[in-house]
Amino acid sequence: MYQRMMKVVSPLTLQVAPKPVLDTLRNISEKLVSHIHNSFQGQPSHVVKAKVAPATLFAGLLDRELRVNLTAHAAANMLSNTANRDQMYEDWITMVRTRKVAECVPTRGMDDVVNLLLTELRDLLDPVGVPWELEGSTPYGEMALRTGRQQQASIHADSSTENVLDRWVNFLVSLPGKFPYASHSEIVWCVQSVGTAVMRDLTINQGKSFGAWWVTKCWIDEMIAFLAEQGGFMEYKTTRSTENQQHRESLSAPATTRNDGISVGLANSDFQRSNGTVPGQPSLSRPMDVASQAAMNAAAGHDDSGIGMRSPDEDYTSIKYDYERSNHGLSMQRANPHPIPAGSNR
Repeated sequence: MYQRMMKVVSPLTLQVAPKPVLDTLRNISEKLVSHIHNSFQGQPSHVVKAKVAPATLFAGLLDRELRVNLTAHAAANMLSNTANRDQMYEDWITMVRTRKVAECVPTRGMDDVVNLLLTELRDLLDPVGVPWELEGSTPYGEMALRTGRQQQASIHADSSTENVLDRWVNFLVSLPGKFPYASHSEIVWCVQSVGTAVMRDLTINQGKSFGAWWVTKCWIDEMIAFLAEQGGFMEYKTTRSTENQQHRESLSAPATTRNDGISVGLANSDFQRSNGTVPGQPSLSRPMDVASQAAMNAAAGHDDSGIGMRSPDEDYTSIKYDYERSNHGLSMQRANPHPIPAGSNR
């Protein structure tokens, strides 16, 4: 039922909706769960849990959609202005150090991120009045020469507001196909990390388009998270089956496997499953309408350091780390739990 309702309201993501409609959706997202709790008072706990679990996911997804809608209007105002897009592109090619930005993603994806920015950014922004003398002296100008797009007024026939946002959405949806070795949750995290690194460069160099880029980044962050949460929600079957599946996977997984609590999936309304997928992993050859449901709401506070906080009263002998120097620098290793006799060589 909630999945069918999500199909009804999801088209409002990038549309101008009347204020009463938005107010109603916000009221549902804020009060649905408490309303169910009040309505089912006195019922067995398993009945309340069965009602609350999907309602919580749906309410969280509604809230995310409203955030996307709000930021989309602001981003559209910036991206639909030709002068803004020209200034954004000019600041990017002169102030943003692409290689430095790529350092915020895992090493395996650094070169692919650089190539992606060099080949895709100009199409996304669609600048019109950037001087070729300026662009031609940058790697982006060299890439434009290879593709024959330099000094072109516009590569898009229609630069309407809707088209501007659609180009960015299509770009986000295509990312899993461009990074087949990355999980969908990693792609969401990397998109947000790359945007933050870009904003640091623009801040340091006092870019004139800082405000336009900041508004665009806010929308992109919300949009990529919404695509991820919606995909996982539309694939959801039942809470019980999902818990059992996660339990079986945790038992069969190697001890070194990292479990970040994020499950991923595809929206079956838009994209169909392809054959040959690995159990427990999403198919990365599909568009990216994917990823986690409720866990993504806690992604901002995620800590993958592997070191938990403990109180002074707890025993500290279970996990210890020391640092050893190697030919390649410092490496952190788990210390030997057994003490080494004095005078022995390590």
